[in-house]
Amino acid sequence: MGSFTETELASMTVPAWERAKEAITDGRLDDAVTLIDEGAQRVRGLQIYSIEWITSLLSFVGRELGEEAVERALRTSGDDFIRERREPTGAPAWDTLPAAVRAKAIARAMVANGGECRVTEDEEKIVLSFRCGSGGRLIDEGRYEVDGGPYLSMDEAAPRTFGRTAFPVYCAHCSVNNEIQPVEWGGTPTSIEHPPERPGEPCVHHVYKDVSATPEDAYVRIGIRRQ
Repeated sequence: MGSFTETELASMTVPAWERAKEAITDGRLDDAVTLIDEGAQRVRGLQIYSIEWITSLLSFVGRELGEEAVERALRTSGDDFIRERREPTGAPAWDTLPAAVRAKAIARAMVANGGECRVTEDEEKIVLSFRCGSGGRLIDEGRYEVDGGPYLSMDEAAPRTFGRTAFPVYCAHCSVNNEIQPVEWGGTPTSIEHPPERPGEPCVHHVYKDVSATPEDAYVRIGIRRQ
């Protein structure tokens, strides 16, 4: 006699969304909804695990080797992985895409990462206000040392912290990978980000319709002179 029933084996070896498709085909719609929720919950659990893992590692790097080493680590991941992801070979340059396309890409990624998004717009820009499911969640839950948590708050005002102190180490990828490096690679910031400064605040992204209209101070805070 085996250790597992057929149902248990399926739950262990077949993704919940695939089982949901089977349930829809069979007309078991309530079961399908339950399986979709189960799949989303499992993915979210792994996301949170990875977010905590990354933040713990970056905190260790910053404490052992200094905050500049955090930037070097993030730059390495930018060069190794993020650059090609931002502008795949043969695809149009990011800053040539319509603002609506850029805003959709950012919003969809943030929502897929456990966030919530509110969209507003004026003549010059689209504004995405997020309840961030990664860095923002860590801030809201008091996971940083300024709130008694385990993770590093970077206190050296520099481009990697947008010139701020007590800056959450996880959020440093926003400055390095999303703004500084894209400019160094010959483009423009992915968006102009304003991470929360205290629990409960949103992370706000400004997506300029004309990237050349991006305010000068957005470049000053990341230590780059606009060409």
